[in-house]
Amino acid sequence: MEVTARSASGRILTLAVQTDKGTVELQKTEARSALGPPRSTLFYLEPVLDSDRAIDGYRFIGGGFGHGVGLSQYGSYNLAKLGWTSAQILSFYYPGTTLELLNDSTVYYRNPQ
Repeated sequence: MEVTARSASGRILTLAVQTDKGTVELQKTEARSALGPPRSTLFYLEPVLDSDRAIDGYRFIGGGFGHGVGLSQYGSYNLAKLGWTSAQILSFYYPGTTLELLNDSTVYYRNPQ
């Protein structure tokens, strides 16, 4: 197995798996789904070698279960239990940002032409 492409956040985009039938390329979450664990696409592979230094298997080293956007669901839940407001929690996880009410000038999607 070899990670052949990663996103800027380190998540797997393409994983090449050599099989007896040839190489299979797994895209993004296909890698996670095909292998069972890990539960995220943010993982690293470490070959496990036998006494002859041949690959005997792989160790999966996980990098988290979240969406990769920087807000911990457990952490924010606990901050809320401590009495923090939603604005305080968002400011903690995303320093320097501001909250604004949605309005007609808010753009959700721009068509790249």
